[in-house]
Amino acid sequence: MTTTLKSSNRLRLTAAVLLIAVLAGAVALMRGNDAQSSETAPPAKVAAAAPTSTAVTAAAPAIKAPAIATLGAVQVDRDELMLQLQALPPEARDQLRGNRTGLDQWLRARLAEKALVEQARAQGWQDKPELKRAFQAAQERILVQSYLASVSRAPDDYPAQADLQAAYERAKPQLAQPAQYRVSQIFLPAALGDADAVSAARKQALDLVKRAQAPKADFAALAQNYSRDDTTRAEGGDIGFVPLAQLTPEMRPVVEQMKAGEVAAPVQSVAGFHILKLTDLRPASVTPFDQVKEELRAALRTQRQEMAARAYLEGLLNAGTVSIDGAALNAAFEQTSAAAAAKPSVARAP
Repeated sequence: MTTTLKSSNRLRLTAAVLLIAVLAGAVALMRGNDAQSSETAPPAKVAAAAPTSTAVTAAAPAIKAPAIATLGAVQVDRDELMLQLQALPPEARDQLRGNRTGLDQWLRARLAEKALVEQARAQGWQDKPELKRAFQAAQERILVQSYLASVSRAPDDYPAQADLQAAYERAKPQLAQPAQYRVSQIFLPAALGDADAVSAARKQALDLVKRAQAPKADFAALAQNYSRDDTTRAEGGDIGFVPLAQLTPEMRPVVEQMKAGEVAAPVQSVAGFHILKLTDLRPASVTPFDQVKEELRAALRTQRQEMAARAYLEGLLNAGTVSIDGAALNAAFEQTSAAAAAKPSVARAP
């Protein structure tokens, strides 16, 4: 049941990612100023002269991809869906294939968005001055990002193996993994200020330690029968692999000195007594080069591209003389402040 729920959650997440990717393209959809969308644009007018056979062929409308979903005059065609699917990782694409509910939701949302665009264009919404400025600003941002990425792109063979190895050596402190201790415990609660409870719990803890240290003792069975820690009792007291930092301060020096298979004397904390067994130990290590090689490659390429982009922009500025009109700059600030002060204030409800 848990596996099914997790799978369903992943499918819903994949569908949501696909929908978000499409919604992010709304600015591109509304970039044009025509009152009609590309789906309903009228065919180009034919010249008044009698067309030749060549002209007829050239003026023939392009074959449209078949519609996957329609809502009135708007549609989601096969090519649009394929573009969105191709942008997904193969695993997400395979999961989405069997998620008909998620696909239907995405198609309905996309149709609703396209219908909304049509309504806005029919009312000339795209001709509003503030929207034209927003469209132009968005177009300039996309243009700048795309062009700057092209002129600053790192060479395909960068970084070389030596660069990768050097970056790995520099990153080793961040790639260090602390020692991991697999600990099991039997917990007996006893508040530190309750002398009677502490005395009784200490006596029981000492007895359980003797039983746990006996040859062929079954620590897991003892934990299931006597531990009062609900989170680990069902697992035979197993906490799993943890670094020392995740253990309580009282446990750390004890566990650090233990050997695998050893059961320690009772450890008292403010909550009670802990009977600890170290079942396994993973020494401190550094993540192997092969496991982080691709991440390092991507990071170095990004770093190189950012440096090249900055250098390119600086080169543009240094190629000419930059002149800033201080008086005009101050006037712009003053006019902005005056316009803001002239706006009527909105009364707030007490």
